[in-house]
Amino acid sequence: IFSILPSTSLASTLQKAVLGQCLFGPSFTCVFFATSLMQDGRFTIPNWISKIKSDLPQAFISGAGFWPLVDLISYSFVPVKFIPLFI
Repeated sequence: IFSILPSTSLASTLQKAVLGQCLFGPSFTCVFFATSLMQDGRFTIPNWISKIKSDLPQAFISGAGFWPLVDLISYSFVPVKFIPLFI
């Protein structure tokens, strides 16, 4: 993300937060759902799609109240090399 938006300006920071919330967050959540189903021994594509349809909207809404603030803090104040440790 820093190769695409290297600046630490407010506009760039907001763009990174939006990308994180709208693109990366749902993608990683879907992967989490898949691994959770695998651990339970219930992974099938139909089960995974059902899990995404039933749980992703609420997970997205819950994340929208938390992750943008974390993103804004980390992208504004934490040095790039330490962001993975912070988040």
